[in-house]
Amino acid sequence: MTSTRSARPDATSTAAPQPPAERPGTRAMLPLLAFTGLYVLVYAGEPIKYGYLTLYMHRDMHLPTAVSGAVIGIQPLVELILMPVAVIVARRIGMMRLMVFAAAFGVGANLCFALTGNAVGMFAGQILMGGVWGVFAALGIIVAQRLLPEAVATASAIFMSSTALASALGGLTGSLGVSLLGLPLVFLAPALYGLVATVGIAVMSRSRHAVG
Repeated sequence: MTSTRSARPDATSTAAPQPPAERPGTRAMLPLLAFTGLYVLVYAGEPIKYGYLTLYMHRDMHLPTAVSGAVIGIQPLVELILMPVAVIVARRIGMMRLMVFAAAFGVGANLCFALTGNAVGMFAGQILMGGVWGVFAALGIIVAQRLLPEAVATASAIFMSSTALASALGGLTGSLGVSLLGLPLVFLAPALYGLVATVGIAVMSRSRHAVG
């Protein structure tokens, strides 16, 4: 009696060896690291704002609680409204070009906090800040992934780590800035950070690494 050989192929003998996944080199990651660093500068103003803006409005401006609460609450409302708008506009002018304007809005917002000294200025600053995060919240992770398309997971992880770095930078800047400059001039520091970020993103938007 002859034994029948199974027609099922032997996986160990027929499977082709898979080449190991290549990690992106440092040079390939430089555009992503540069963009993430610029995003850190944009985001650094948020811990300063949430740490000291309410204190400034209550202690120095003597705004009613309802008004200061409305000032704080208007930013996420503007952000939610502008997120889908940002996607549409980015398709027309390019994502990084739109981020140049968003970073510039952050400069304007912090200048409003530092220099106006009234409720109108606080509302204007928060509306501008809503414009900042309406753009970056909608597009930031997409830009990061397109700057390193061969390693999307790595790009996402690096970009997401920027919030912790920005919080540390903002916390340190806020504590030193209040000691040296006081309120509200401490907001000049994130305005300067935002100016550097605006210039940096503008340079990237004109380079060969620009993301459309």
